[in-house]
Amino acid sequence: MRENKKIVIAAPKENILRQDVQDVVRCKNSIKGILLKQGWVIDDFWVEKKDFQLPKLIKERILNAAPYCVFNLFEGFSDDSEKEAEFARIMEETGVCFTGNPSYSLRICLDKLKVNDILRKNNINIPQGIFTDDSEKLDIEDLRFPVFIKPRFEDASVGIEEDSLVTKRENLNKVVAKRLKNFPRGLLIEEFIPGREFNVGFLGKPPYELAGISVMDYRSHRNLSPFLTYSSKWETSCRAFKILTPSCEEKIDDDLKGKIIDVASRTGKILGCRGYFRVDLREKEGHLFVLDVNPNPDINTDSGFMRQAYHKGYSYRDIVEKILKGAVSF
Repeated sequence: MRENKKIVIAAPKENILRQDVQDVVRCKNSIKGILLKQGWVIDDFWVEKKDFQLPKLIKERILNAAPYCVFNLFEGFSDDSEKEAEFARIMEETGVCFTGNPSYSLRICLDKLKVNDILRKNNINIPQGIFTDDSEKLDIEDLRFPVFIKPRFEDASVGIEEDSLVTKRENLNKVVAKRLKNFPRGLLIEEFIPGREFNVGFLGKPPYELAGISVMDYRSHRNLSPFLTYSSKWETSCRAFKILTPSCEEKIDDDLKGKIIDVASRTGKILGCRGYFRVDLREKEGHLFVLDVNPNPDINTDSGFMRQAYHKGYSYRDIVEKILKGAVSF
């Protein structure tokens, strides 16, 4: 039994009904249930926006709780994702171990433009594209259409809608102007890579343990968008949510599987990832392109990450234990 060892579970507290925000709370409750059954003492550590007015008080709260480890589910706030990395930095200052990625990786991965620059310099393929924060100054001469538009500083598919895929040059300025109203810090406009998408989950530190590879073949659903929007990823009432479910390692030959694992694991190492994370890729003309790196993927019982783990034979309890033990060993 572990009556004398405490786990603090950190999660955001905000009054908003957005589904990805609510799912963090649901995840916290699932993990809390697992840890309580294992005999841990559990403290809920709710993080609010006002807490960052005096960050030293966050540090003091953590130190006063005297946890064996912090199970970190804090992903920032619905309108301020950057607090995710700041909270991790504060925890690093306390010296208390915590699950998931370090502040460096969280900060880098939130900035999709910076990630692209780093990966490009390390010979990892990324889609050709440009950055813009002004719809009137678009240098699109070298862009190959169709293109895909996504916010520079967002995760959880926030800002990804049906019109994120633009097939005609004459429509681009209008869509970009519309997007910039909600995401004024800028957008990435990238060549759209069609075909199968591979989501690769990892656990631990290098050399990582492969949690699994999921495959989404949009060609089987030609009446739906060939990518996941925010709605199709999170909203259960959305038709695409019910249909677009990746399968685990379906029809991937051994040679391609080896290449996928190699590119995804190298990407994680380059960005300093650890704990658990996911890399999304697509293939074009025999080359793999990294589309996104998620350093804090959903680990709810019904999440894509857990589907991979179940496929490998792990239980939810197994994964919670692995994440916790990994954090203590870093």
